[in-house]
Amino acid sequence: NNLPNLAKRLSSSLGSMKHELLFIDDRSTDGSVEVLETIRDGRPQDHIRIIEKRGKQGKATSLLEGIIESQGDVIAMIDADLQYPPEAIPDMVKKLSVYDIVVGNRKRQAGYFRKIMSVIYNFAFGRVLLGLPYDVQSGLKVFRKQTLHNLNLSPTPWGFDYDFLFKARRLGWRIGQIDIPFSERAWGQSHINVITAGWELAAGGLKLRLRYLIRSIFKFLDWPHKSERFGYNWKNTQDFLYVPEIMSAKKHIYSETVTFAAVCAFVAVSLIYGFHAITGISVVVTISGIMAAFYLALLVFKLWVVYSSLKRPFLNFSQEEIDNINPYDLPTYTILIPLYKEAEVIRQIIKAMSAIDYPAEKLDIIITLEEYDHETIQAIENANPPSHFKTLILPDVQPKTKPKALNVAFPHAKGEFLVIYDAEIVPDPDQLKKAYLAFQKHPEVDVLQTRLDHYNPDQSFITKLFNAEFSFHFDLFLPGLQKLGFPIPLSGHSTHFRRSALEEIGAWDPYNVTEDCDNGIRLARLGKKVDILDSVSKEEATTSFQPWVNQRSRWIKGFIQTAIVHMRYPLRFKDEIGGWGKLSAFLITVPGSVVINIANLFYWALLIGWYTTHSKLIQSFFPGPIFYVSLFSFIVGNLIFIYFNLIGSYMRGRFDIVKYSLLSPVYWLMLAYASVKAAVELMVKPHHWSKTTHGKHLDVPEKERIGSYVIKSPQIEI
Repeated sequence: NNLPNLAKRLSSSLGSMKHELLFIDDRSTDGSVEVLETIRDGRPQDHIRIIEKRGKQGKATSLLEGIIESQGDVIAMIDADLQYPPEAIPDMVKKLSVYDIVVGNRKRQAGYFRKIMSVIYNFAFGRVLLGLPYDVQSGLKVFRKQTLHNLNLSPTPWGFDYDFLFKARRLGWRIGQIDIPFSERAWGQSHINVITAGWELAAGGLKLRLRYLIRSIFKFLDWPHKSERFGYNWKNTQDFLYVPEIMSAKKHIYSETVTFAAVCAFVAVSLIYGFHAITGISVVVTISGIMAAFYLALLVFKLWVVYSSLKRPFLNFSQEEIDNINPYDLPTYTILIPLYKEAEVIRQIIKAMSAIDYPAEKLDIIITLEEYDHETIQAIENANPPSHFKTLILPDVQPKTKPKALNVAFPHAKGEFLVIYDAEIVPDPDQLKKAYLAFQKHPEVDVLQTRLDHYNPDQSFITKLFNAEFSFHFDLFLPGLQKLGFPIPLSGHSTHFRRSALEEIGAWDPYNVTEDCDNGIRLARLGKKVDILDSVSKEEATTSFQPWVNQRSRWIKGFIQTAIVHMRYPLRFKDEIGGWGKLSAFLITVPGSVVINIANLFYWALLIGWYTTHSKLIQSFFPGPIFYVSLFSFIVGNLIFIYFNLIGSYMRGRFDIVKYSLLSPVYWLMLAYASVKAAVELMVKPHHWSKTTHGKHLDVPEKERIGSYVIKSPQIEI
């Protein structure tokens, strides 16, 4: 009996406002649906839709289903019993210019007993328990649909209101209210038991408050963060950070970081001292035993990963398959080339990109340049690249990082697929066609990691060891991680993406100096599949110690940043990445590699100290079983890791480098030094980008260098 009058009053109140009337039918048997269908047929201008309830009984589930089905950006919720005035909705909508949520505050309530119960509940459970100065039982609310983003509503059957308002307020949404009259029920009678419903509401409110009381103390359990209210901000031109701040390395210290670190430290200290109290074993020996177990676990893990890689061939395609590609079927492919102080290699990158076997009219090549990098800009102008090369001048804003440049360029990318090539990269000419075939034949794959190599592996002692490491990493380690389904820290270039996958993760974090590793983990959190493409991109290996340290410390600093970002909410991360097994693999692969590098320096110092002094103090750190486990890890582990580098070089046919793999321990000491430098730098200049200087390999005859081109490149100004 209320429905015709309700629809009429709603239509009259909303007037010329564009709207739809959405009715959720909770399996009624009183003819309500038939009445609604008659109203709909008679009022087509109101766009009346009727939805049959699918979930459990209760007002809360009806509202949630209605939210899912709604099409507007603003939602007004009103009970159908006409106790709430539809005429208040336009004024509430106007208040959305100030607030994100507007609640109807009931005044002049009818029914003495019900009024008393409502006042008691609103005061005791709304204000005192939940801290909500609103009418938490109000059946009239107007709010922006975006306020529901990341709220993770889980109300009791009749507890939508307090669940919604409490979580929205904690997330920082602005909530206001407007006084409304509350009328007698015009038709029918409520079948809700006031005592039972009140108890259920009170119990639900108490449970909600206790849950978030714990989260308020242990912030790493309290997600989502306020910065996640809006999702990805693709219009952010202040620093081109598209993902919410809490998902970025913009700050490495949040309350989530501090509380998680404090809890971990407390648990570790408690367990160690508890073990000491029970067994009498000294704290130092206990820590030594833990480290021995960690080294052994790392050895077993890498053996498992490498063994798994032998069973997983790379994605490969025959020359016949490549030749049979119809050029007209090829999609637009975007190539992003971020440049800074790269005048020396401009001709090389133009030559390498021009050698790619892909129709020029379907290549979308974007070169990013800093406006103050006059030398590189001039070098490009002198080279006169072909017309499908575009240059993009970056805005002079912080941070000054490669991922910031990529984020600036990303909205300009036209391709269905996208790849990044650094300044000095020379990819296989058929790499894009192979990537296209892989994406076509494997629609479940979102990212393709290629195999990286160096074109100057023999230039110095460091380049030889660097190349041996690359051979192992890209031919044995990453394929093993992929085979086991573990998260993969991607490479910074020559990784091919579906554009849609990058959109889903919010492109790159401009504050993470190893954005490739971070992207690999964020893709894993969304369940995106990565595979290994049998195509090689060659880059320049740094030739001397200090440039190598600068480059490697930047990578390691990014690993630390990535670990901090993703472990801010460890339980959420565990669920999103796929369980404890994948979380453990991440801990070993990303932060674990940093810990091992630094620990190696400490243990080498202990070894040298013992050999030179035969100190009984040092010897006391390794009693009985700990000594044998440590000795096994030291001798067998080092031999195995040396063998990994050796076999990696051998498999690539780099026989002249194989013998240098025997000197891998020297390389590991360099890694230890770079790791310490990275840890210190994280504290003092976390977003500093240690630029790698390219072009040291260009000591070749002039005739082997490429000539210039004659066509100017178009330029995009931001």
